[in-house]
Amino acid sequence: MGFVSEQLKKHEKLWQQMCDHPFLRETAAGIIPDDRFSNWLRQDYVFVREAIPFLALLIPKAPLAHRKSISETLVGFHQELELFEKMAAEHGVDLTDVVPTPTNRGYINFLLTTAAIEPYEAGFTVLYTGEKAYLDSWMAVKSAQKSTSKWQAFIDHWTSDGFRQWVDWLGAELDLLAEQASPALRERMAERFLDGLRYEIQFWNMAYQGESWESVHTQI
Repeated sequence: MGFVSEQLKKHEKLWQQMCDHPFLRETAAGIIPDDRFSNWLRQDYVFVREAIPFLALLIPKAPLAHRKSISETLVGFHQELELFEKMAAEHGVDLTDVVPTPTNRGYINFLLTTAAIEPYEAGFTVLYTGEKAYLDSWMAVKSAQKSTSKWQAFIDHWTSDGFRQWVDWLGAELDLLAEQASPALRERMAERFLDGLRYEIQFWNMAYQGESWESVHTQI
């Protein structure tokens, strides 16, 4: 069994929990409140923006065979930012001065720290996990839809053939990296896979339930 299949099977229940999140189910049903979806839109806009330095940190460590694909993804992330800006303008969502929530800040820092101080294989694992999570999450939305969503452009973006092919490439390359890794490095890659999955679930929780630094302070 390859590394990717191994991790997906090992964490099958958590992965299904992510794909069956109320945020996604309500989006598919067309009943998600605008404020909840706007929570996600604003926070994911910041996340994608800060993921660009994550990719930039990976490139110097990347094998030559990966550099072109990772570099081209920088352009793809900039195009995603344009999609966020377009959809925000159409639906009256303010993207100015967005403060990352505690969960978002933690996820961003996790990306940057992994890329900066850990082996390339660990950072590549985190990249795959996040992209695969979005493919499967938004595919769950699309497969459950009964009618077109006001947020359809996001759904179509992360379920497109191009995005699916990108995720398939990442998975195949991750399997190759894991085959060549030492047992200790492979274990670290597995840990980062789980870390990334947990952050993805918590990101949906944050968008659905709302989260702010003020709410954290009141719990102290």
